[in-house]
Amino acid sequence: MGRLKSILGYTTAILAFFVVLATFMGNNYFSSKLVSTTGIKVSPRFTGGEVVKTVDHNTYKTLIHRPVFDGLMWERKDGFIQINWERQNGWPQIIEEKTDYTGDNIDDFFIRIETKTCKATLTSYNLSVVGVEKTYVLKSGCAVRVLLKK
Repeated sequence: MGRLKSILGYTTAILAFFVVLATFMGNNYFSSKLVSTTGIKVSPRFTGGEVVKTVDHNTYKTLIHRPVFDGLMWERKDGFIQINWERQNGWPQIIEEKTDYTGDNIDDFFIRIETKTCKATLTSYNLSVVGVEKTYVLKSGCAVRVLLKK
C-alpha cells in the first residue's frame, strides 16, 4: 500500500510539472483562448473604443475611435474620444489636425501634437470638447484622449 501511494505521488508530481511547464509556455495563448471562449470583452474605457475612421497621410495614419461614454450600467455624462497616430514611412515632428467627431461636417477641435514627446495642445470649437485627458506613447506612434461632456 505504501509503495502504491509513493508511485501515485511521484506520477502526480511529474504530471503537475508538465502542466505547469505547458501553462507557463502557453500563457499568452491560453489566456486569449480563455477570454474568447467566455465572450468577455475589454471595456472601451481601456481600449479607447472601436476605430470608426482611418485617414492615411502616406507617412502616418490617423485612427479616430468612437466617442466613449460607456458606464457599467448606463452611459456617463463625461466621456472621451481617442485618436491614435501611427507612423508608417517617416514621421513629421509636429502633427496638426482638425477633427469632426460628431459627423456634422463642422470641425469640433484642433489638435497639435509633438511626435517626439507626444505632448498635445487642443483648441476646442465645440462646447462638448473639454480638453486633453492624457497622451500615450505607443509602440508605433502616439495617442491622445480628448475629454468630452454631454
